[in-house]
Amino acid sequence: MTAIYKIRLVLAGMLLAFALMFSQGVLGNTDPGDKLIKEQKQKQYEYLKKAKYFEIKAALEAEEITLEEAQKLWKKNLKKIEKGLK
Repeated sequence: MTAIYKIRLVLAGMLLAFALMFSQGVLGNTDPGDKLIKEQKQKQYEYLKKAKYFEIKAALEAEEITLEEAQKLWKKNLKKIEKGLK
């Protein structure tokens, strides 16, 4: 009889553990909206990067800034973009 109680206790514990893992998302995210949001943020990041790149490139070709200034601007703007999307 005690063996049956132990088996029931173990099964109840496993059921509880699985329920907790699913509720906290340990076994995977079940919300498909999160994947879409991440993809949208990634696209937005790429577009903002391209926009800044061409803006700096235009200023460099117009000889408004030097190459060193362009490199500093690029690094500075990348940090701003990354910070803005988080």
